[in-house]
Amino acid sequence: MSNINLTEEEVATVQAVITAFYSERIASRFHAGSITAETLELVAQLITETDECSRWIDAVPNPKDLLAPANGIRKWAIRVIRVAAEPFARGAIKISFTCKLTRGLQFRSLLEASLG
Repeated sequence: MSNINLTEEEVATVQAVITAFYSERIASRFHAGSITAETLELVAQLITETDECSRWIDAVPNPKDLLAPANGIRKWAIRVIRVAAEPFARGAIKISFTCKLTRGLQFRSLLEASLG
């Protein structure tokens, strides 16, 4: 892989991400001459997937929720909805057409069937 031309600020940003996850010692290996297009793609994946993980980690059921499944799972679902649905309630979320079609269609009949 050949390296690419990055500004000092871009290199510093990559190093900051690597430092946050690993250490300054490891981040020091990431410099203008060593960062490739593949490196950038991997750092971008690391950031986006970590953002997604961090956003949802509090929604993972607590062990005590699983001991009383009916009540615990309901509480877990409410926690997820409170966190995730807030942007929907504000009208501040945009769903791509493809995601709306695929995921929306997968859940529609189940959601409608779940209604009391």
